[in-house]
Amino acid sequence: MNPSLRPYLAIAIMALAVYLPFLGAVHLFDWDEINFAESAREMLVSQEYFQVQINYMPFWEKPPLFIWMQAFSMKIFGVNEFAARFPNVINGLLTLLLIFRLGKDYFGSRMAWYWVLAYAGSLTPQLYFKSGIIDPFFNLFIFLSLVMIAKASILEKKQRKKFYFFGGLFLGLALLTKGPASVVIVGLCILTVLALRSFKFYFDWLDILLYCFSTLLVAFAWYGVEFLRHGLWFFQEFIRYQTELASQSVATHGQPWYYHPLVLLFGAFPASVVALRTFGENLTWTDEQKNLRRWMAVLFWVVLIVFSIVKTKIIHYSSLCYLPLTFMAAMVIDSCHVARIQYRRSNVFMILIIGLTLSLAFLAIPSLAGTSLKGWLIDQMKDPFAAANMELPVSWPWFSWIPGALMLFSLLLAIYLLWIQRWRMGFPVLFLGSLFSLQSFLLLDVPRIERYTQGPAIDFFEQLKEKDVYVETLGYKSYAQYFYSQIPQIGDTASYQTYCDSTLYRYVNANTLPGRDIPNQQFKDWLMNGKIDKPAYFVSKITEEKAFATHPNLEVIGRKGGFVFYKRVEASHH
Repeated sequence: MNPSLRPYLAIAIMALAVYLPFLGAVHLFDWDEINFAESAREMLVSQEYFQVQINYMPFWEKPPLFIWMQAFSMKIFGVNEFAARFPNVINGLLTLLLIFRLGKDYFGSRMAWYWVLAYAGSLTPQLYFKSGIIDPFFNLFIFLSLVMIAKASILEKKQRKKFYFFGGLFLGLALLTKGPASVVIVGLCILTVLALRSFKFYFDWLDILLYCFSTLLVAFAWYGVEFLRHGLWFFQEFIRYQTELASQSVATHGQPWYYHPLVLLFGAFPASVVALRTFGENLTWTDEQKNLRRWMAVLFWVVLIVFSIVKTKIIHYSSLCYLPLTFMAAMVIDSCHVARIQYRRSNVFMILIIGLTLSLAFLAIPSLAGTSLKGWLIDQMKDPFAAANMELPVSWPWFSWIPGALMLFSLLLAIYLLWIQRWRMGFPVLFLGSLFSLQSFLLLDVPRIERYTQGPAIDFFEQLKEKDVYVETLGYKSYAQYFYSQIPQIGDTASYQTYCDSTLYRYVNANTLPGRDIPNQQFKDWLMNGKIDKPAYFVSKITEEKAFATHPNLEVIGRKGGFVFYKRVEASHH
């Protein structure tokens, strides 16, 4: 084997060894994981591969590229959790290989390995590669587009064309993954770098046209086809929904402006704290290295500021910061390695504080849920739904303490090594400890946590799997009833269409987007009040039970944890 390929093979083996095992060991989580997986399942059932659906109705939130990946995975592995998450395993492998290649080309193998270590060993960055959410691919495509532009910006005119072309291709893929936000982020990054360079342009009109052409070439694969199929109607609804996300606070996602800085500080630990040492540093690098660092810093700040401003704040939105953040952490470690900078003890103390907080949180979960303290915890809860779920009989054996103990032990060892300035051992211990702590937490503790959050509802939905029934939630939003019941596509039910036509006036003034919430609400109303053609089942939270207690068509058939289960009575079959 070519010696130059050995690091890539080692990284690929490591990535698969970390991200692949126990991928389907826990149910998908509402909302995002189940949302995308259900859209992929419905693609396979309906054979409608261009218009994303939920409950076989148009879903305006995301373009289909990631859904296509999941649907293809389900074709191979079946409709299950493993298949839904498998595309991000491939993403994790590609991301680690990419950052190693990038780090090696610009800074050398040592820094490249540190970048891989920082990304693979930080908490939420590694977590996302074992998830079924859309953001890892979105982040990777935007990152690649900006890397291409960064490279082109330091090349002569004849050499840079191909980089602009490929940069546009990656932006087109980002557009197909998560929509117009990609154009906004890339555009703001370019404008910011231009401003930092006093608007000394490093492209001409031909470069711009080439970049835009390749972007549109890829984007046409879906946007163009949808325009030809459905005209402007589709774009109006899609753009309208994207605008709503940015300009309004979606329920349960309205957070303070400092939400994302806190999410990154704790979620991307240890890289987040290590990277703090770079701010304000003026290290001696080549022009190429300075150029890459400039683009990484700009990407980090643009993403952080933009998503701190938008009204809807979701933890995934700042995940694009992981790539530049781990890059900066790797630069700090590499600089310490060659004694270019002195890692201050104040920085080590910061690692200790954040690390102790997370270690104690890992230890607190089995300590509170699996001991006599559980009763005290339930008494402190103000939410009856959460309190009822906590009363579920979930076993917490002694080994559920391993993740927290492992994190605490590796943290203290790393702090000792860093305190005595043994950088070459201290940083690897810190990141590897974080890596194995989170992986053991995902295996040993997360399945037990999932039982509290959604376990009884998932069990109920799975009991109805492949049965000829309807199933819906009442009073709360969920996608689990569709995926875990594997509902068939509703046929040409004349009574449902008649009901929709007769009740449409009730929703004309509703504060919702036409074609999104309205049909789903009509469908639920029909299941509860209309002339249905097969049995219908429902789930609500106990906090909503009073709202449906007097409904003449609903019969309570069970309760478990914080959930109540109903059946539609006196259904008319025909």
